[in-house]
Amino acid sequence: MGKIAAVFGATGLVGSNLLKQLADDENYLKVLVFNRREQNYQNDKIEEIILDWSDTEFLKDRLIADDMFSCVGTTIKKAGSKEAFREVDYQIPVTLAQIAEHNKVKKLLVISSIGADAKSKNFYLQTKGQMEEDVLKYNIPKIHFLRPSMLLGKRDEFRIGEETGKFFMKIFNPLMFGALRKYKAIPAGVVASAMLQTANNDYSKIFFNSDELWNLAKNG
Repeated sequence: MGKIAAVFGATGLVGSNLLKQLADDENYLKVLVFNRREQNYQNDKIEEIILDWSDTEFLKDRLIADDMFSCVGTTIKKAGSKEAFREVDYQIPVTLAQIAEHNKVKKLLVISSIGADAKSKNFYLQTKGQMEEDVLKYNIPKIHFLRPSMLLGKRDEFRIGEETGKFFMKIFNPLMFGALRKYKAIPAGVVASAMLQTANNDYSKIFFNSDELWNLAKNG
């Protein structure tokens, strides 16, 4: 029998690419997609579930899956405050880990960030690092964190700072090799492919930095 996947953050850059790949992957029988607003997917394999993050019991009842994918993420500007940003990038993955342990999910795969470090003075990287540390406290057979650099891809929203960063990253990408390779900008589709490859194989490694994601995606 095929596996069941559960996807959070399916409307984002990585999540939307991942969802397309999961729908085409014969290893998966069903894909549960948890969204805040209805997206009306036209695919019999995809089951959309409208969620309310305040109702964890509802999530526990519906989140029955083999592999769970957390692609959630925002920016402080979009969230409106550091506290609101932390609710998304820290609290959601940690809550998912709690439910994954309770429901005996076999694999939890989480999008983090290059440079994630709980001791960092940078609030963004510190939050990502703290999230990783606390997710790892839960008893889940396999947990993997993917740490991409700047993501390349077309968003529904325009972020001027991000677009400027992408412009310069595309210029300097060819100059990044050796120790700098992990900081190269990376297409969201490559990250999604690496995420799926990690889910479909038995890796003991927990953290995958951006340069390693290219190699994982090639093996898919």
